[in-house]
Amino acid sequence: MKNNFKIFFATTALILIFVASCKEEFLDRKPLGAISEDALANKAGVEGSLIVAYRTLGGSNIAGWYTSPMNWVWGGIRSDDAYKGTEASDQGSELNPVERFEVLPNSPSVSSKWRAAYDGIGMANVVLRLLEKTKEITESDRKRIIAETRFLRGFHHFEAKRTFNNVPYIDEKVQTTSEYKAVTNAASIWPQIEADLKFAYENLPNVQAQKGRVNKWSAGAIYGKALIYQNKFAEAKAVFDQVIANGTTNTGEKYGLISDFKNVFRGESENSKEILFSVQYTVGDGTGGANSNKDAELTNPHNDGPVGCCGFYQPSQTLVNAFKTDKGLPLFDTYNNVNIKNHESNPADFVDKSELDPRLDYTVGRVGIPYKDYGLAQPSWIRNLANGGPWMPNKHIQWKDEVGSYFVSGGWGQGQLGKNQIIIRYADLILMAAECEVEVGSLTKAQEYVNLVRDRAAKSTMVMAAGKPAANYKISTYTGTWTDKAVARTAVRFERQLELAMEGHRFYDMVRWGIAEQVRNAFNAKESKIRTHLAGSTFRKGKDEYLPIPENVIQQSSVNGKPNLNQNSGY
Repeated sequence: MKNNFKIFFATTALILIFVASCKEEFLDRKPLGAISEDALANKAGVEGSLIVAYRTLGGSNIAGWYTSPMNWVWGGIRSDDAYKGTEASDQGSELNPVERFEVLPNSPSVSSKWRAAYDGIGMANVVLRLLEKTKEITESDRKRIIAETRFLRGFHHFEAKRTFNNVPYIDEKVQTTSEYKAVTNAASIWPQIEADLKFAYENLPNVQAQKGRVNKWSAGAIYGKALIYQNKFAEAKAVFDQVIANGTTNTGEKYGLISDFKNVFRGESENSKEILFSVQYTVGDGTGGANSNKDAELTNPHNDGPVGCCGFYQPSQTLVNAFKTDKGLPLFDTYNNVNIKNHESNPADFVDKSELDPRLDYTVGRVGIPYKDYGLAQPSWIRNLANGGPWMPNKHIQWKDEVGSYFVSGGWGQGQLGKNQIIIRYADLILMAAECEVEVGSLTKAQEYVNLVRDRAAKSTMVMAAGKPAANYKISTYTGTWTDKAVARTAVRFERQLELAMEGHRFYDMVRWGIAEQVRNAFNAKESKIRTHLAGSTFRKGKDEYLPIPENVIQQSSVNGKPNLNQNSGY
């Protein structure tokens, strides 16, 4: 059992308790079996139900592809990080409209993302109801279980809120069909999200017995993140300060950056001091891949590459260009003026001599550059060059020496990845803290945080070829004291773009910063010249920041023909 806490136990029937009681509403799923809540109102039943509640973090294992916190669809291909990739026709009806901002309320992928969030919320509420009926649990265990469960409920509501915006809040008191139909989405649920996450932060222990459980400090990091999404920078800073000063993993190791950037994404580092919270996945556990990262099945190099399927989630030219440097520093305004060479545009000469941030080649696969421990990346690893472009994803792909322990082949050619999915890591935390420092006027502290991240990158192992650096790598820290708030804000935001590239954060950052229309339409204008499938696509401010409320959800909220849930603007 991985870390004594495999979150994907086969107790799936527990999930069905919740949905079986609300036959017509938007949380409806066909039950595969039935276990009454009364039969589980004991310590073993409550603890088992809590494990299943953790299982819902995987999203896709329950609700289908595109639903987990990996967010390669919703945070990746809607941003300037990546294209859908692969062939135009593969998952075309599901994902082409997402990439072009043409999704409709009846899109299956949109409904799946909604269902994943509200399945997770529903299972958390089951745990709280069971706990209320159970008398044989000590007060300390009761307090811990409530805090863990409210964290999970708060996290799923947070994920729904930032993806759909006008969403309802569901607590454990809502059980019957009529009660679900009475729920509305007229008011913001930020206060309830805050309350759940704050309760978890204030009541969870500093360390937990199993590595995969949320503790006080990981809950605090997500609580602070919810605050920063509301521009509550001073409040978020106070929480981040505590987590940075005192936060530890469940083994008691103080949070921090591990020494080598490339190792952040190695299986051996998946519960290291850099990882504040992650979805715990496994392979080779006798379940036939049921506990693997389903959302990563499609997002691998194709053909004779490290997996063989399926070529989705290819980095964009714009992202690759962002890694250019001048004397080791980013080119905020001019990085996209000239493209880094590639084998598509320069088949006879694609060795680029530009100064590059060394994180590029642990983030992106480039033909002719060593790809992890597989040798040089090959043109044949790209499924369709014209549609997906010349670049390949890198961060989440297994190393060759991880095959067997963290990766096994699947049944139809896809890969089953057993490495944990990072939800929040220390670099993410300190860059959010840097944002707070900028907004409250502490520019020196913000610079210190950004330089921690850049200094780690500078001291990390560079990709090597024939005993030499594989490219003209150059990265420096910022010298001289930051004095201009606007420049500092730009530097912090750009650092998030580089450090967290291809990790599913970028689109959500663009929206909360209010720059999504500007960035995405500039991206469309540039990229459509080389990726013709983007031609004519437009981001519309006031609409495309959020997905539509699924059509069936609105229909199922109707009472006497009038829905209680309203559609988002523009749909």
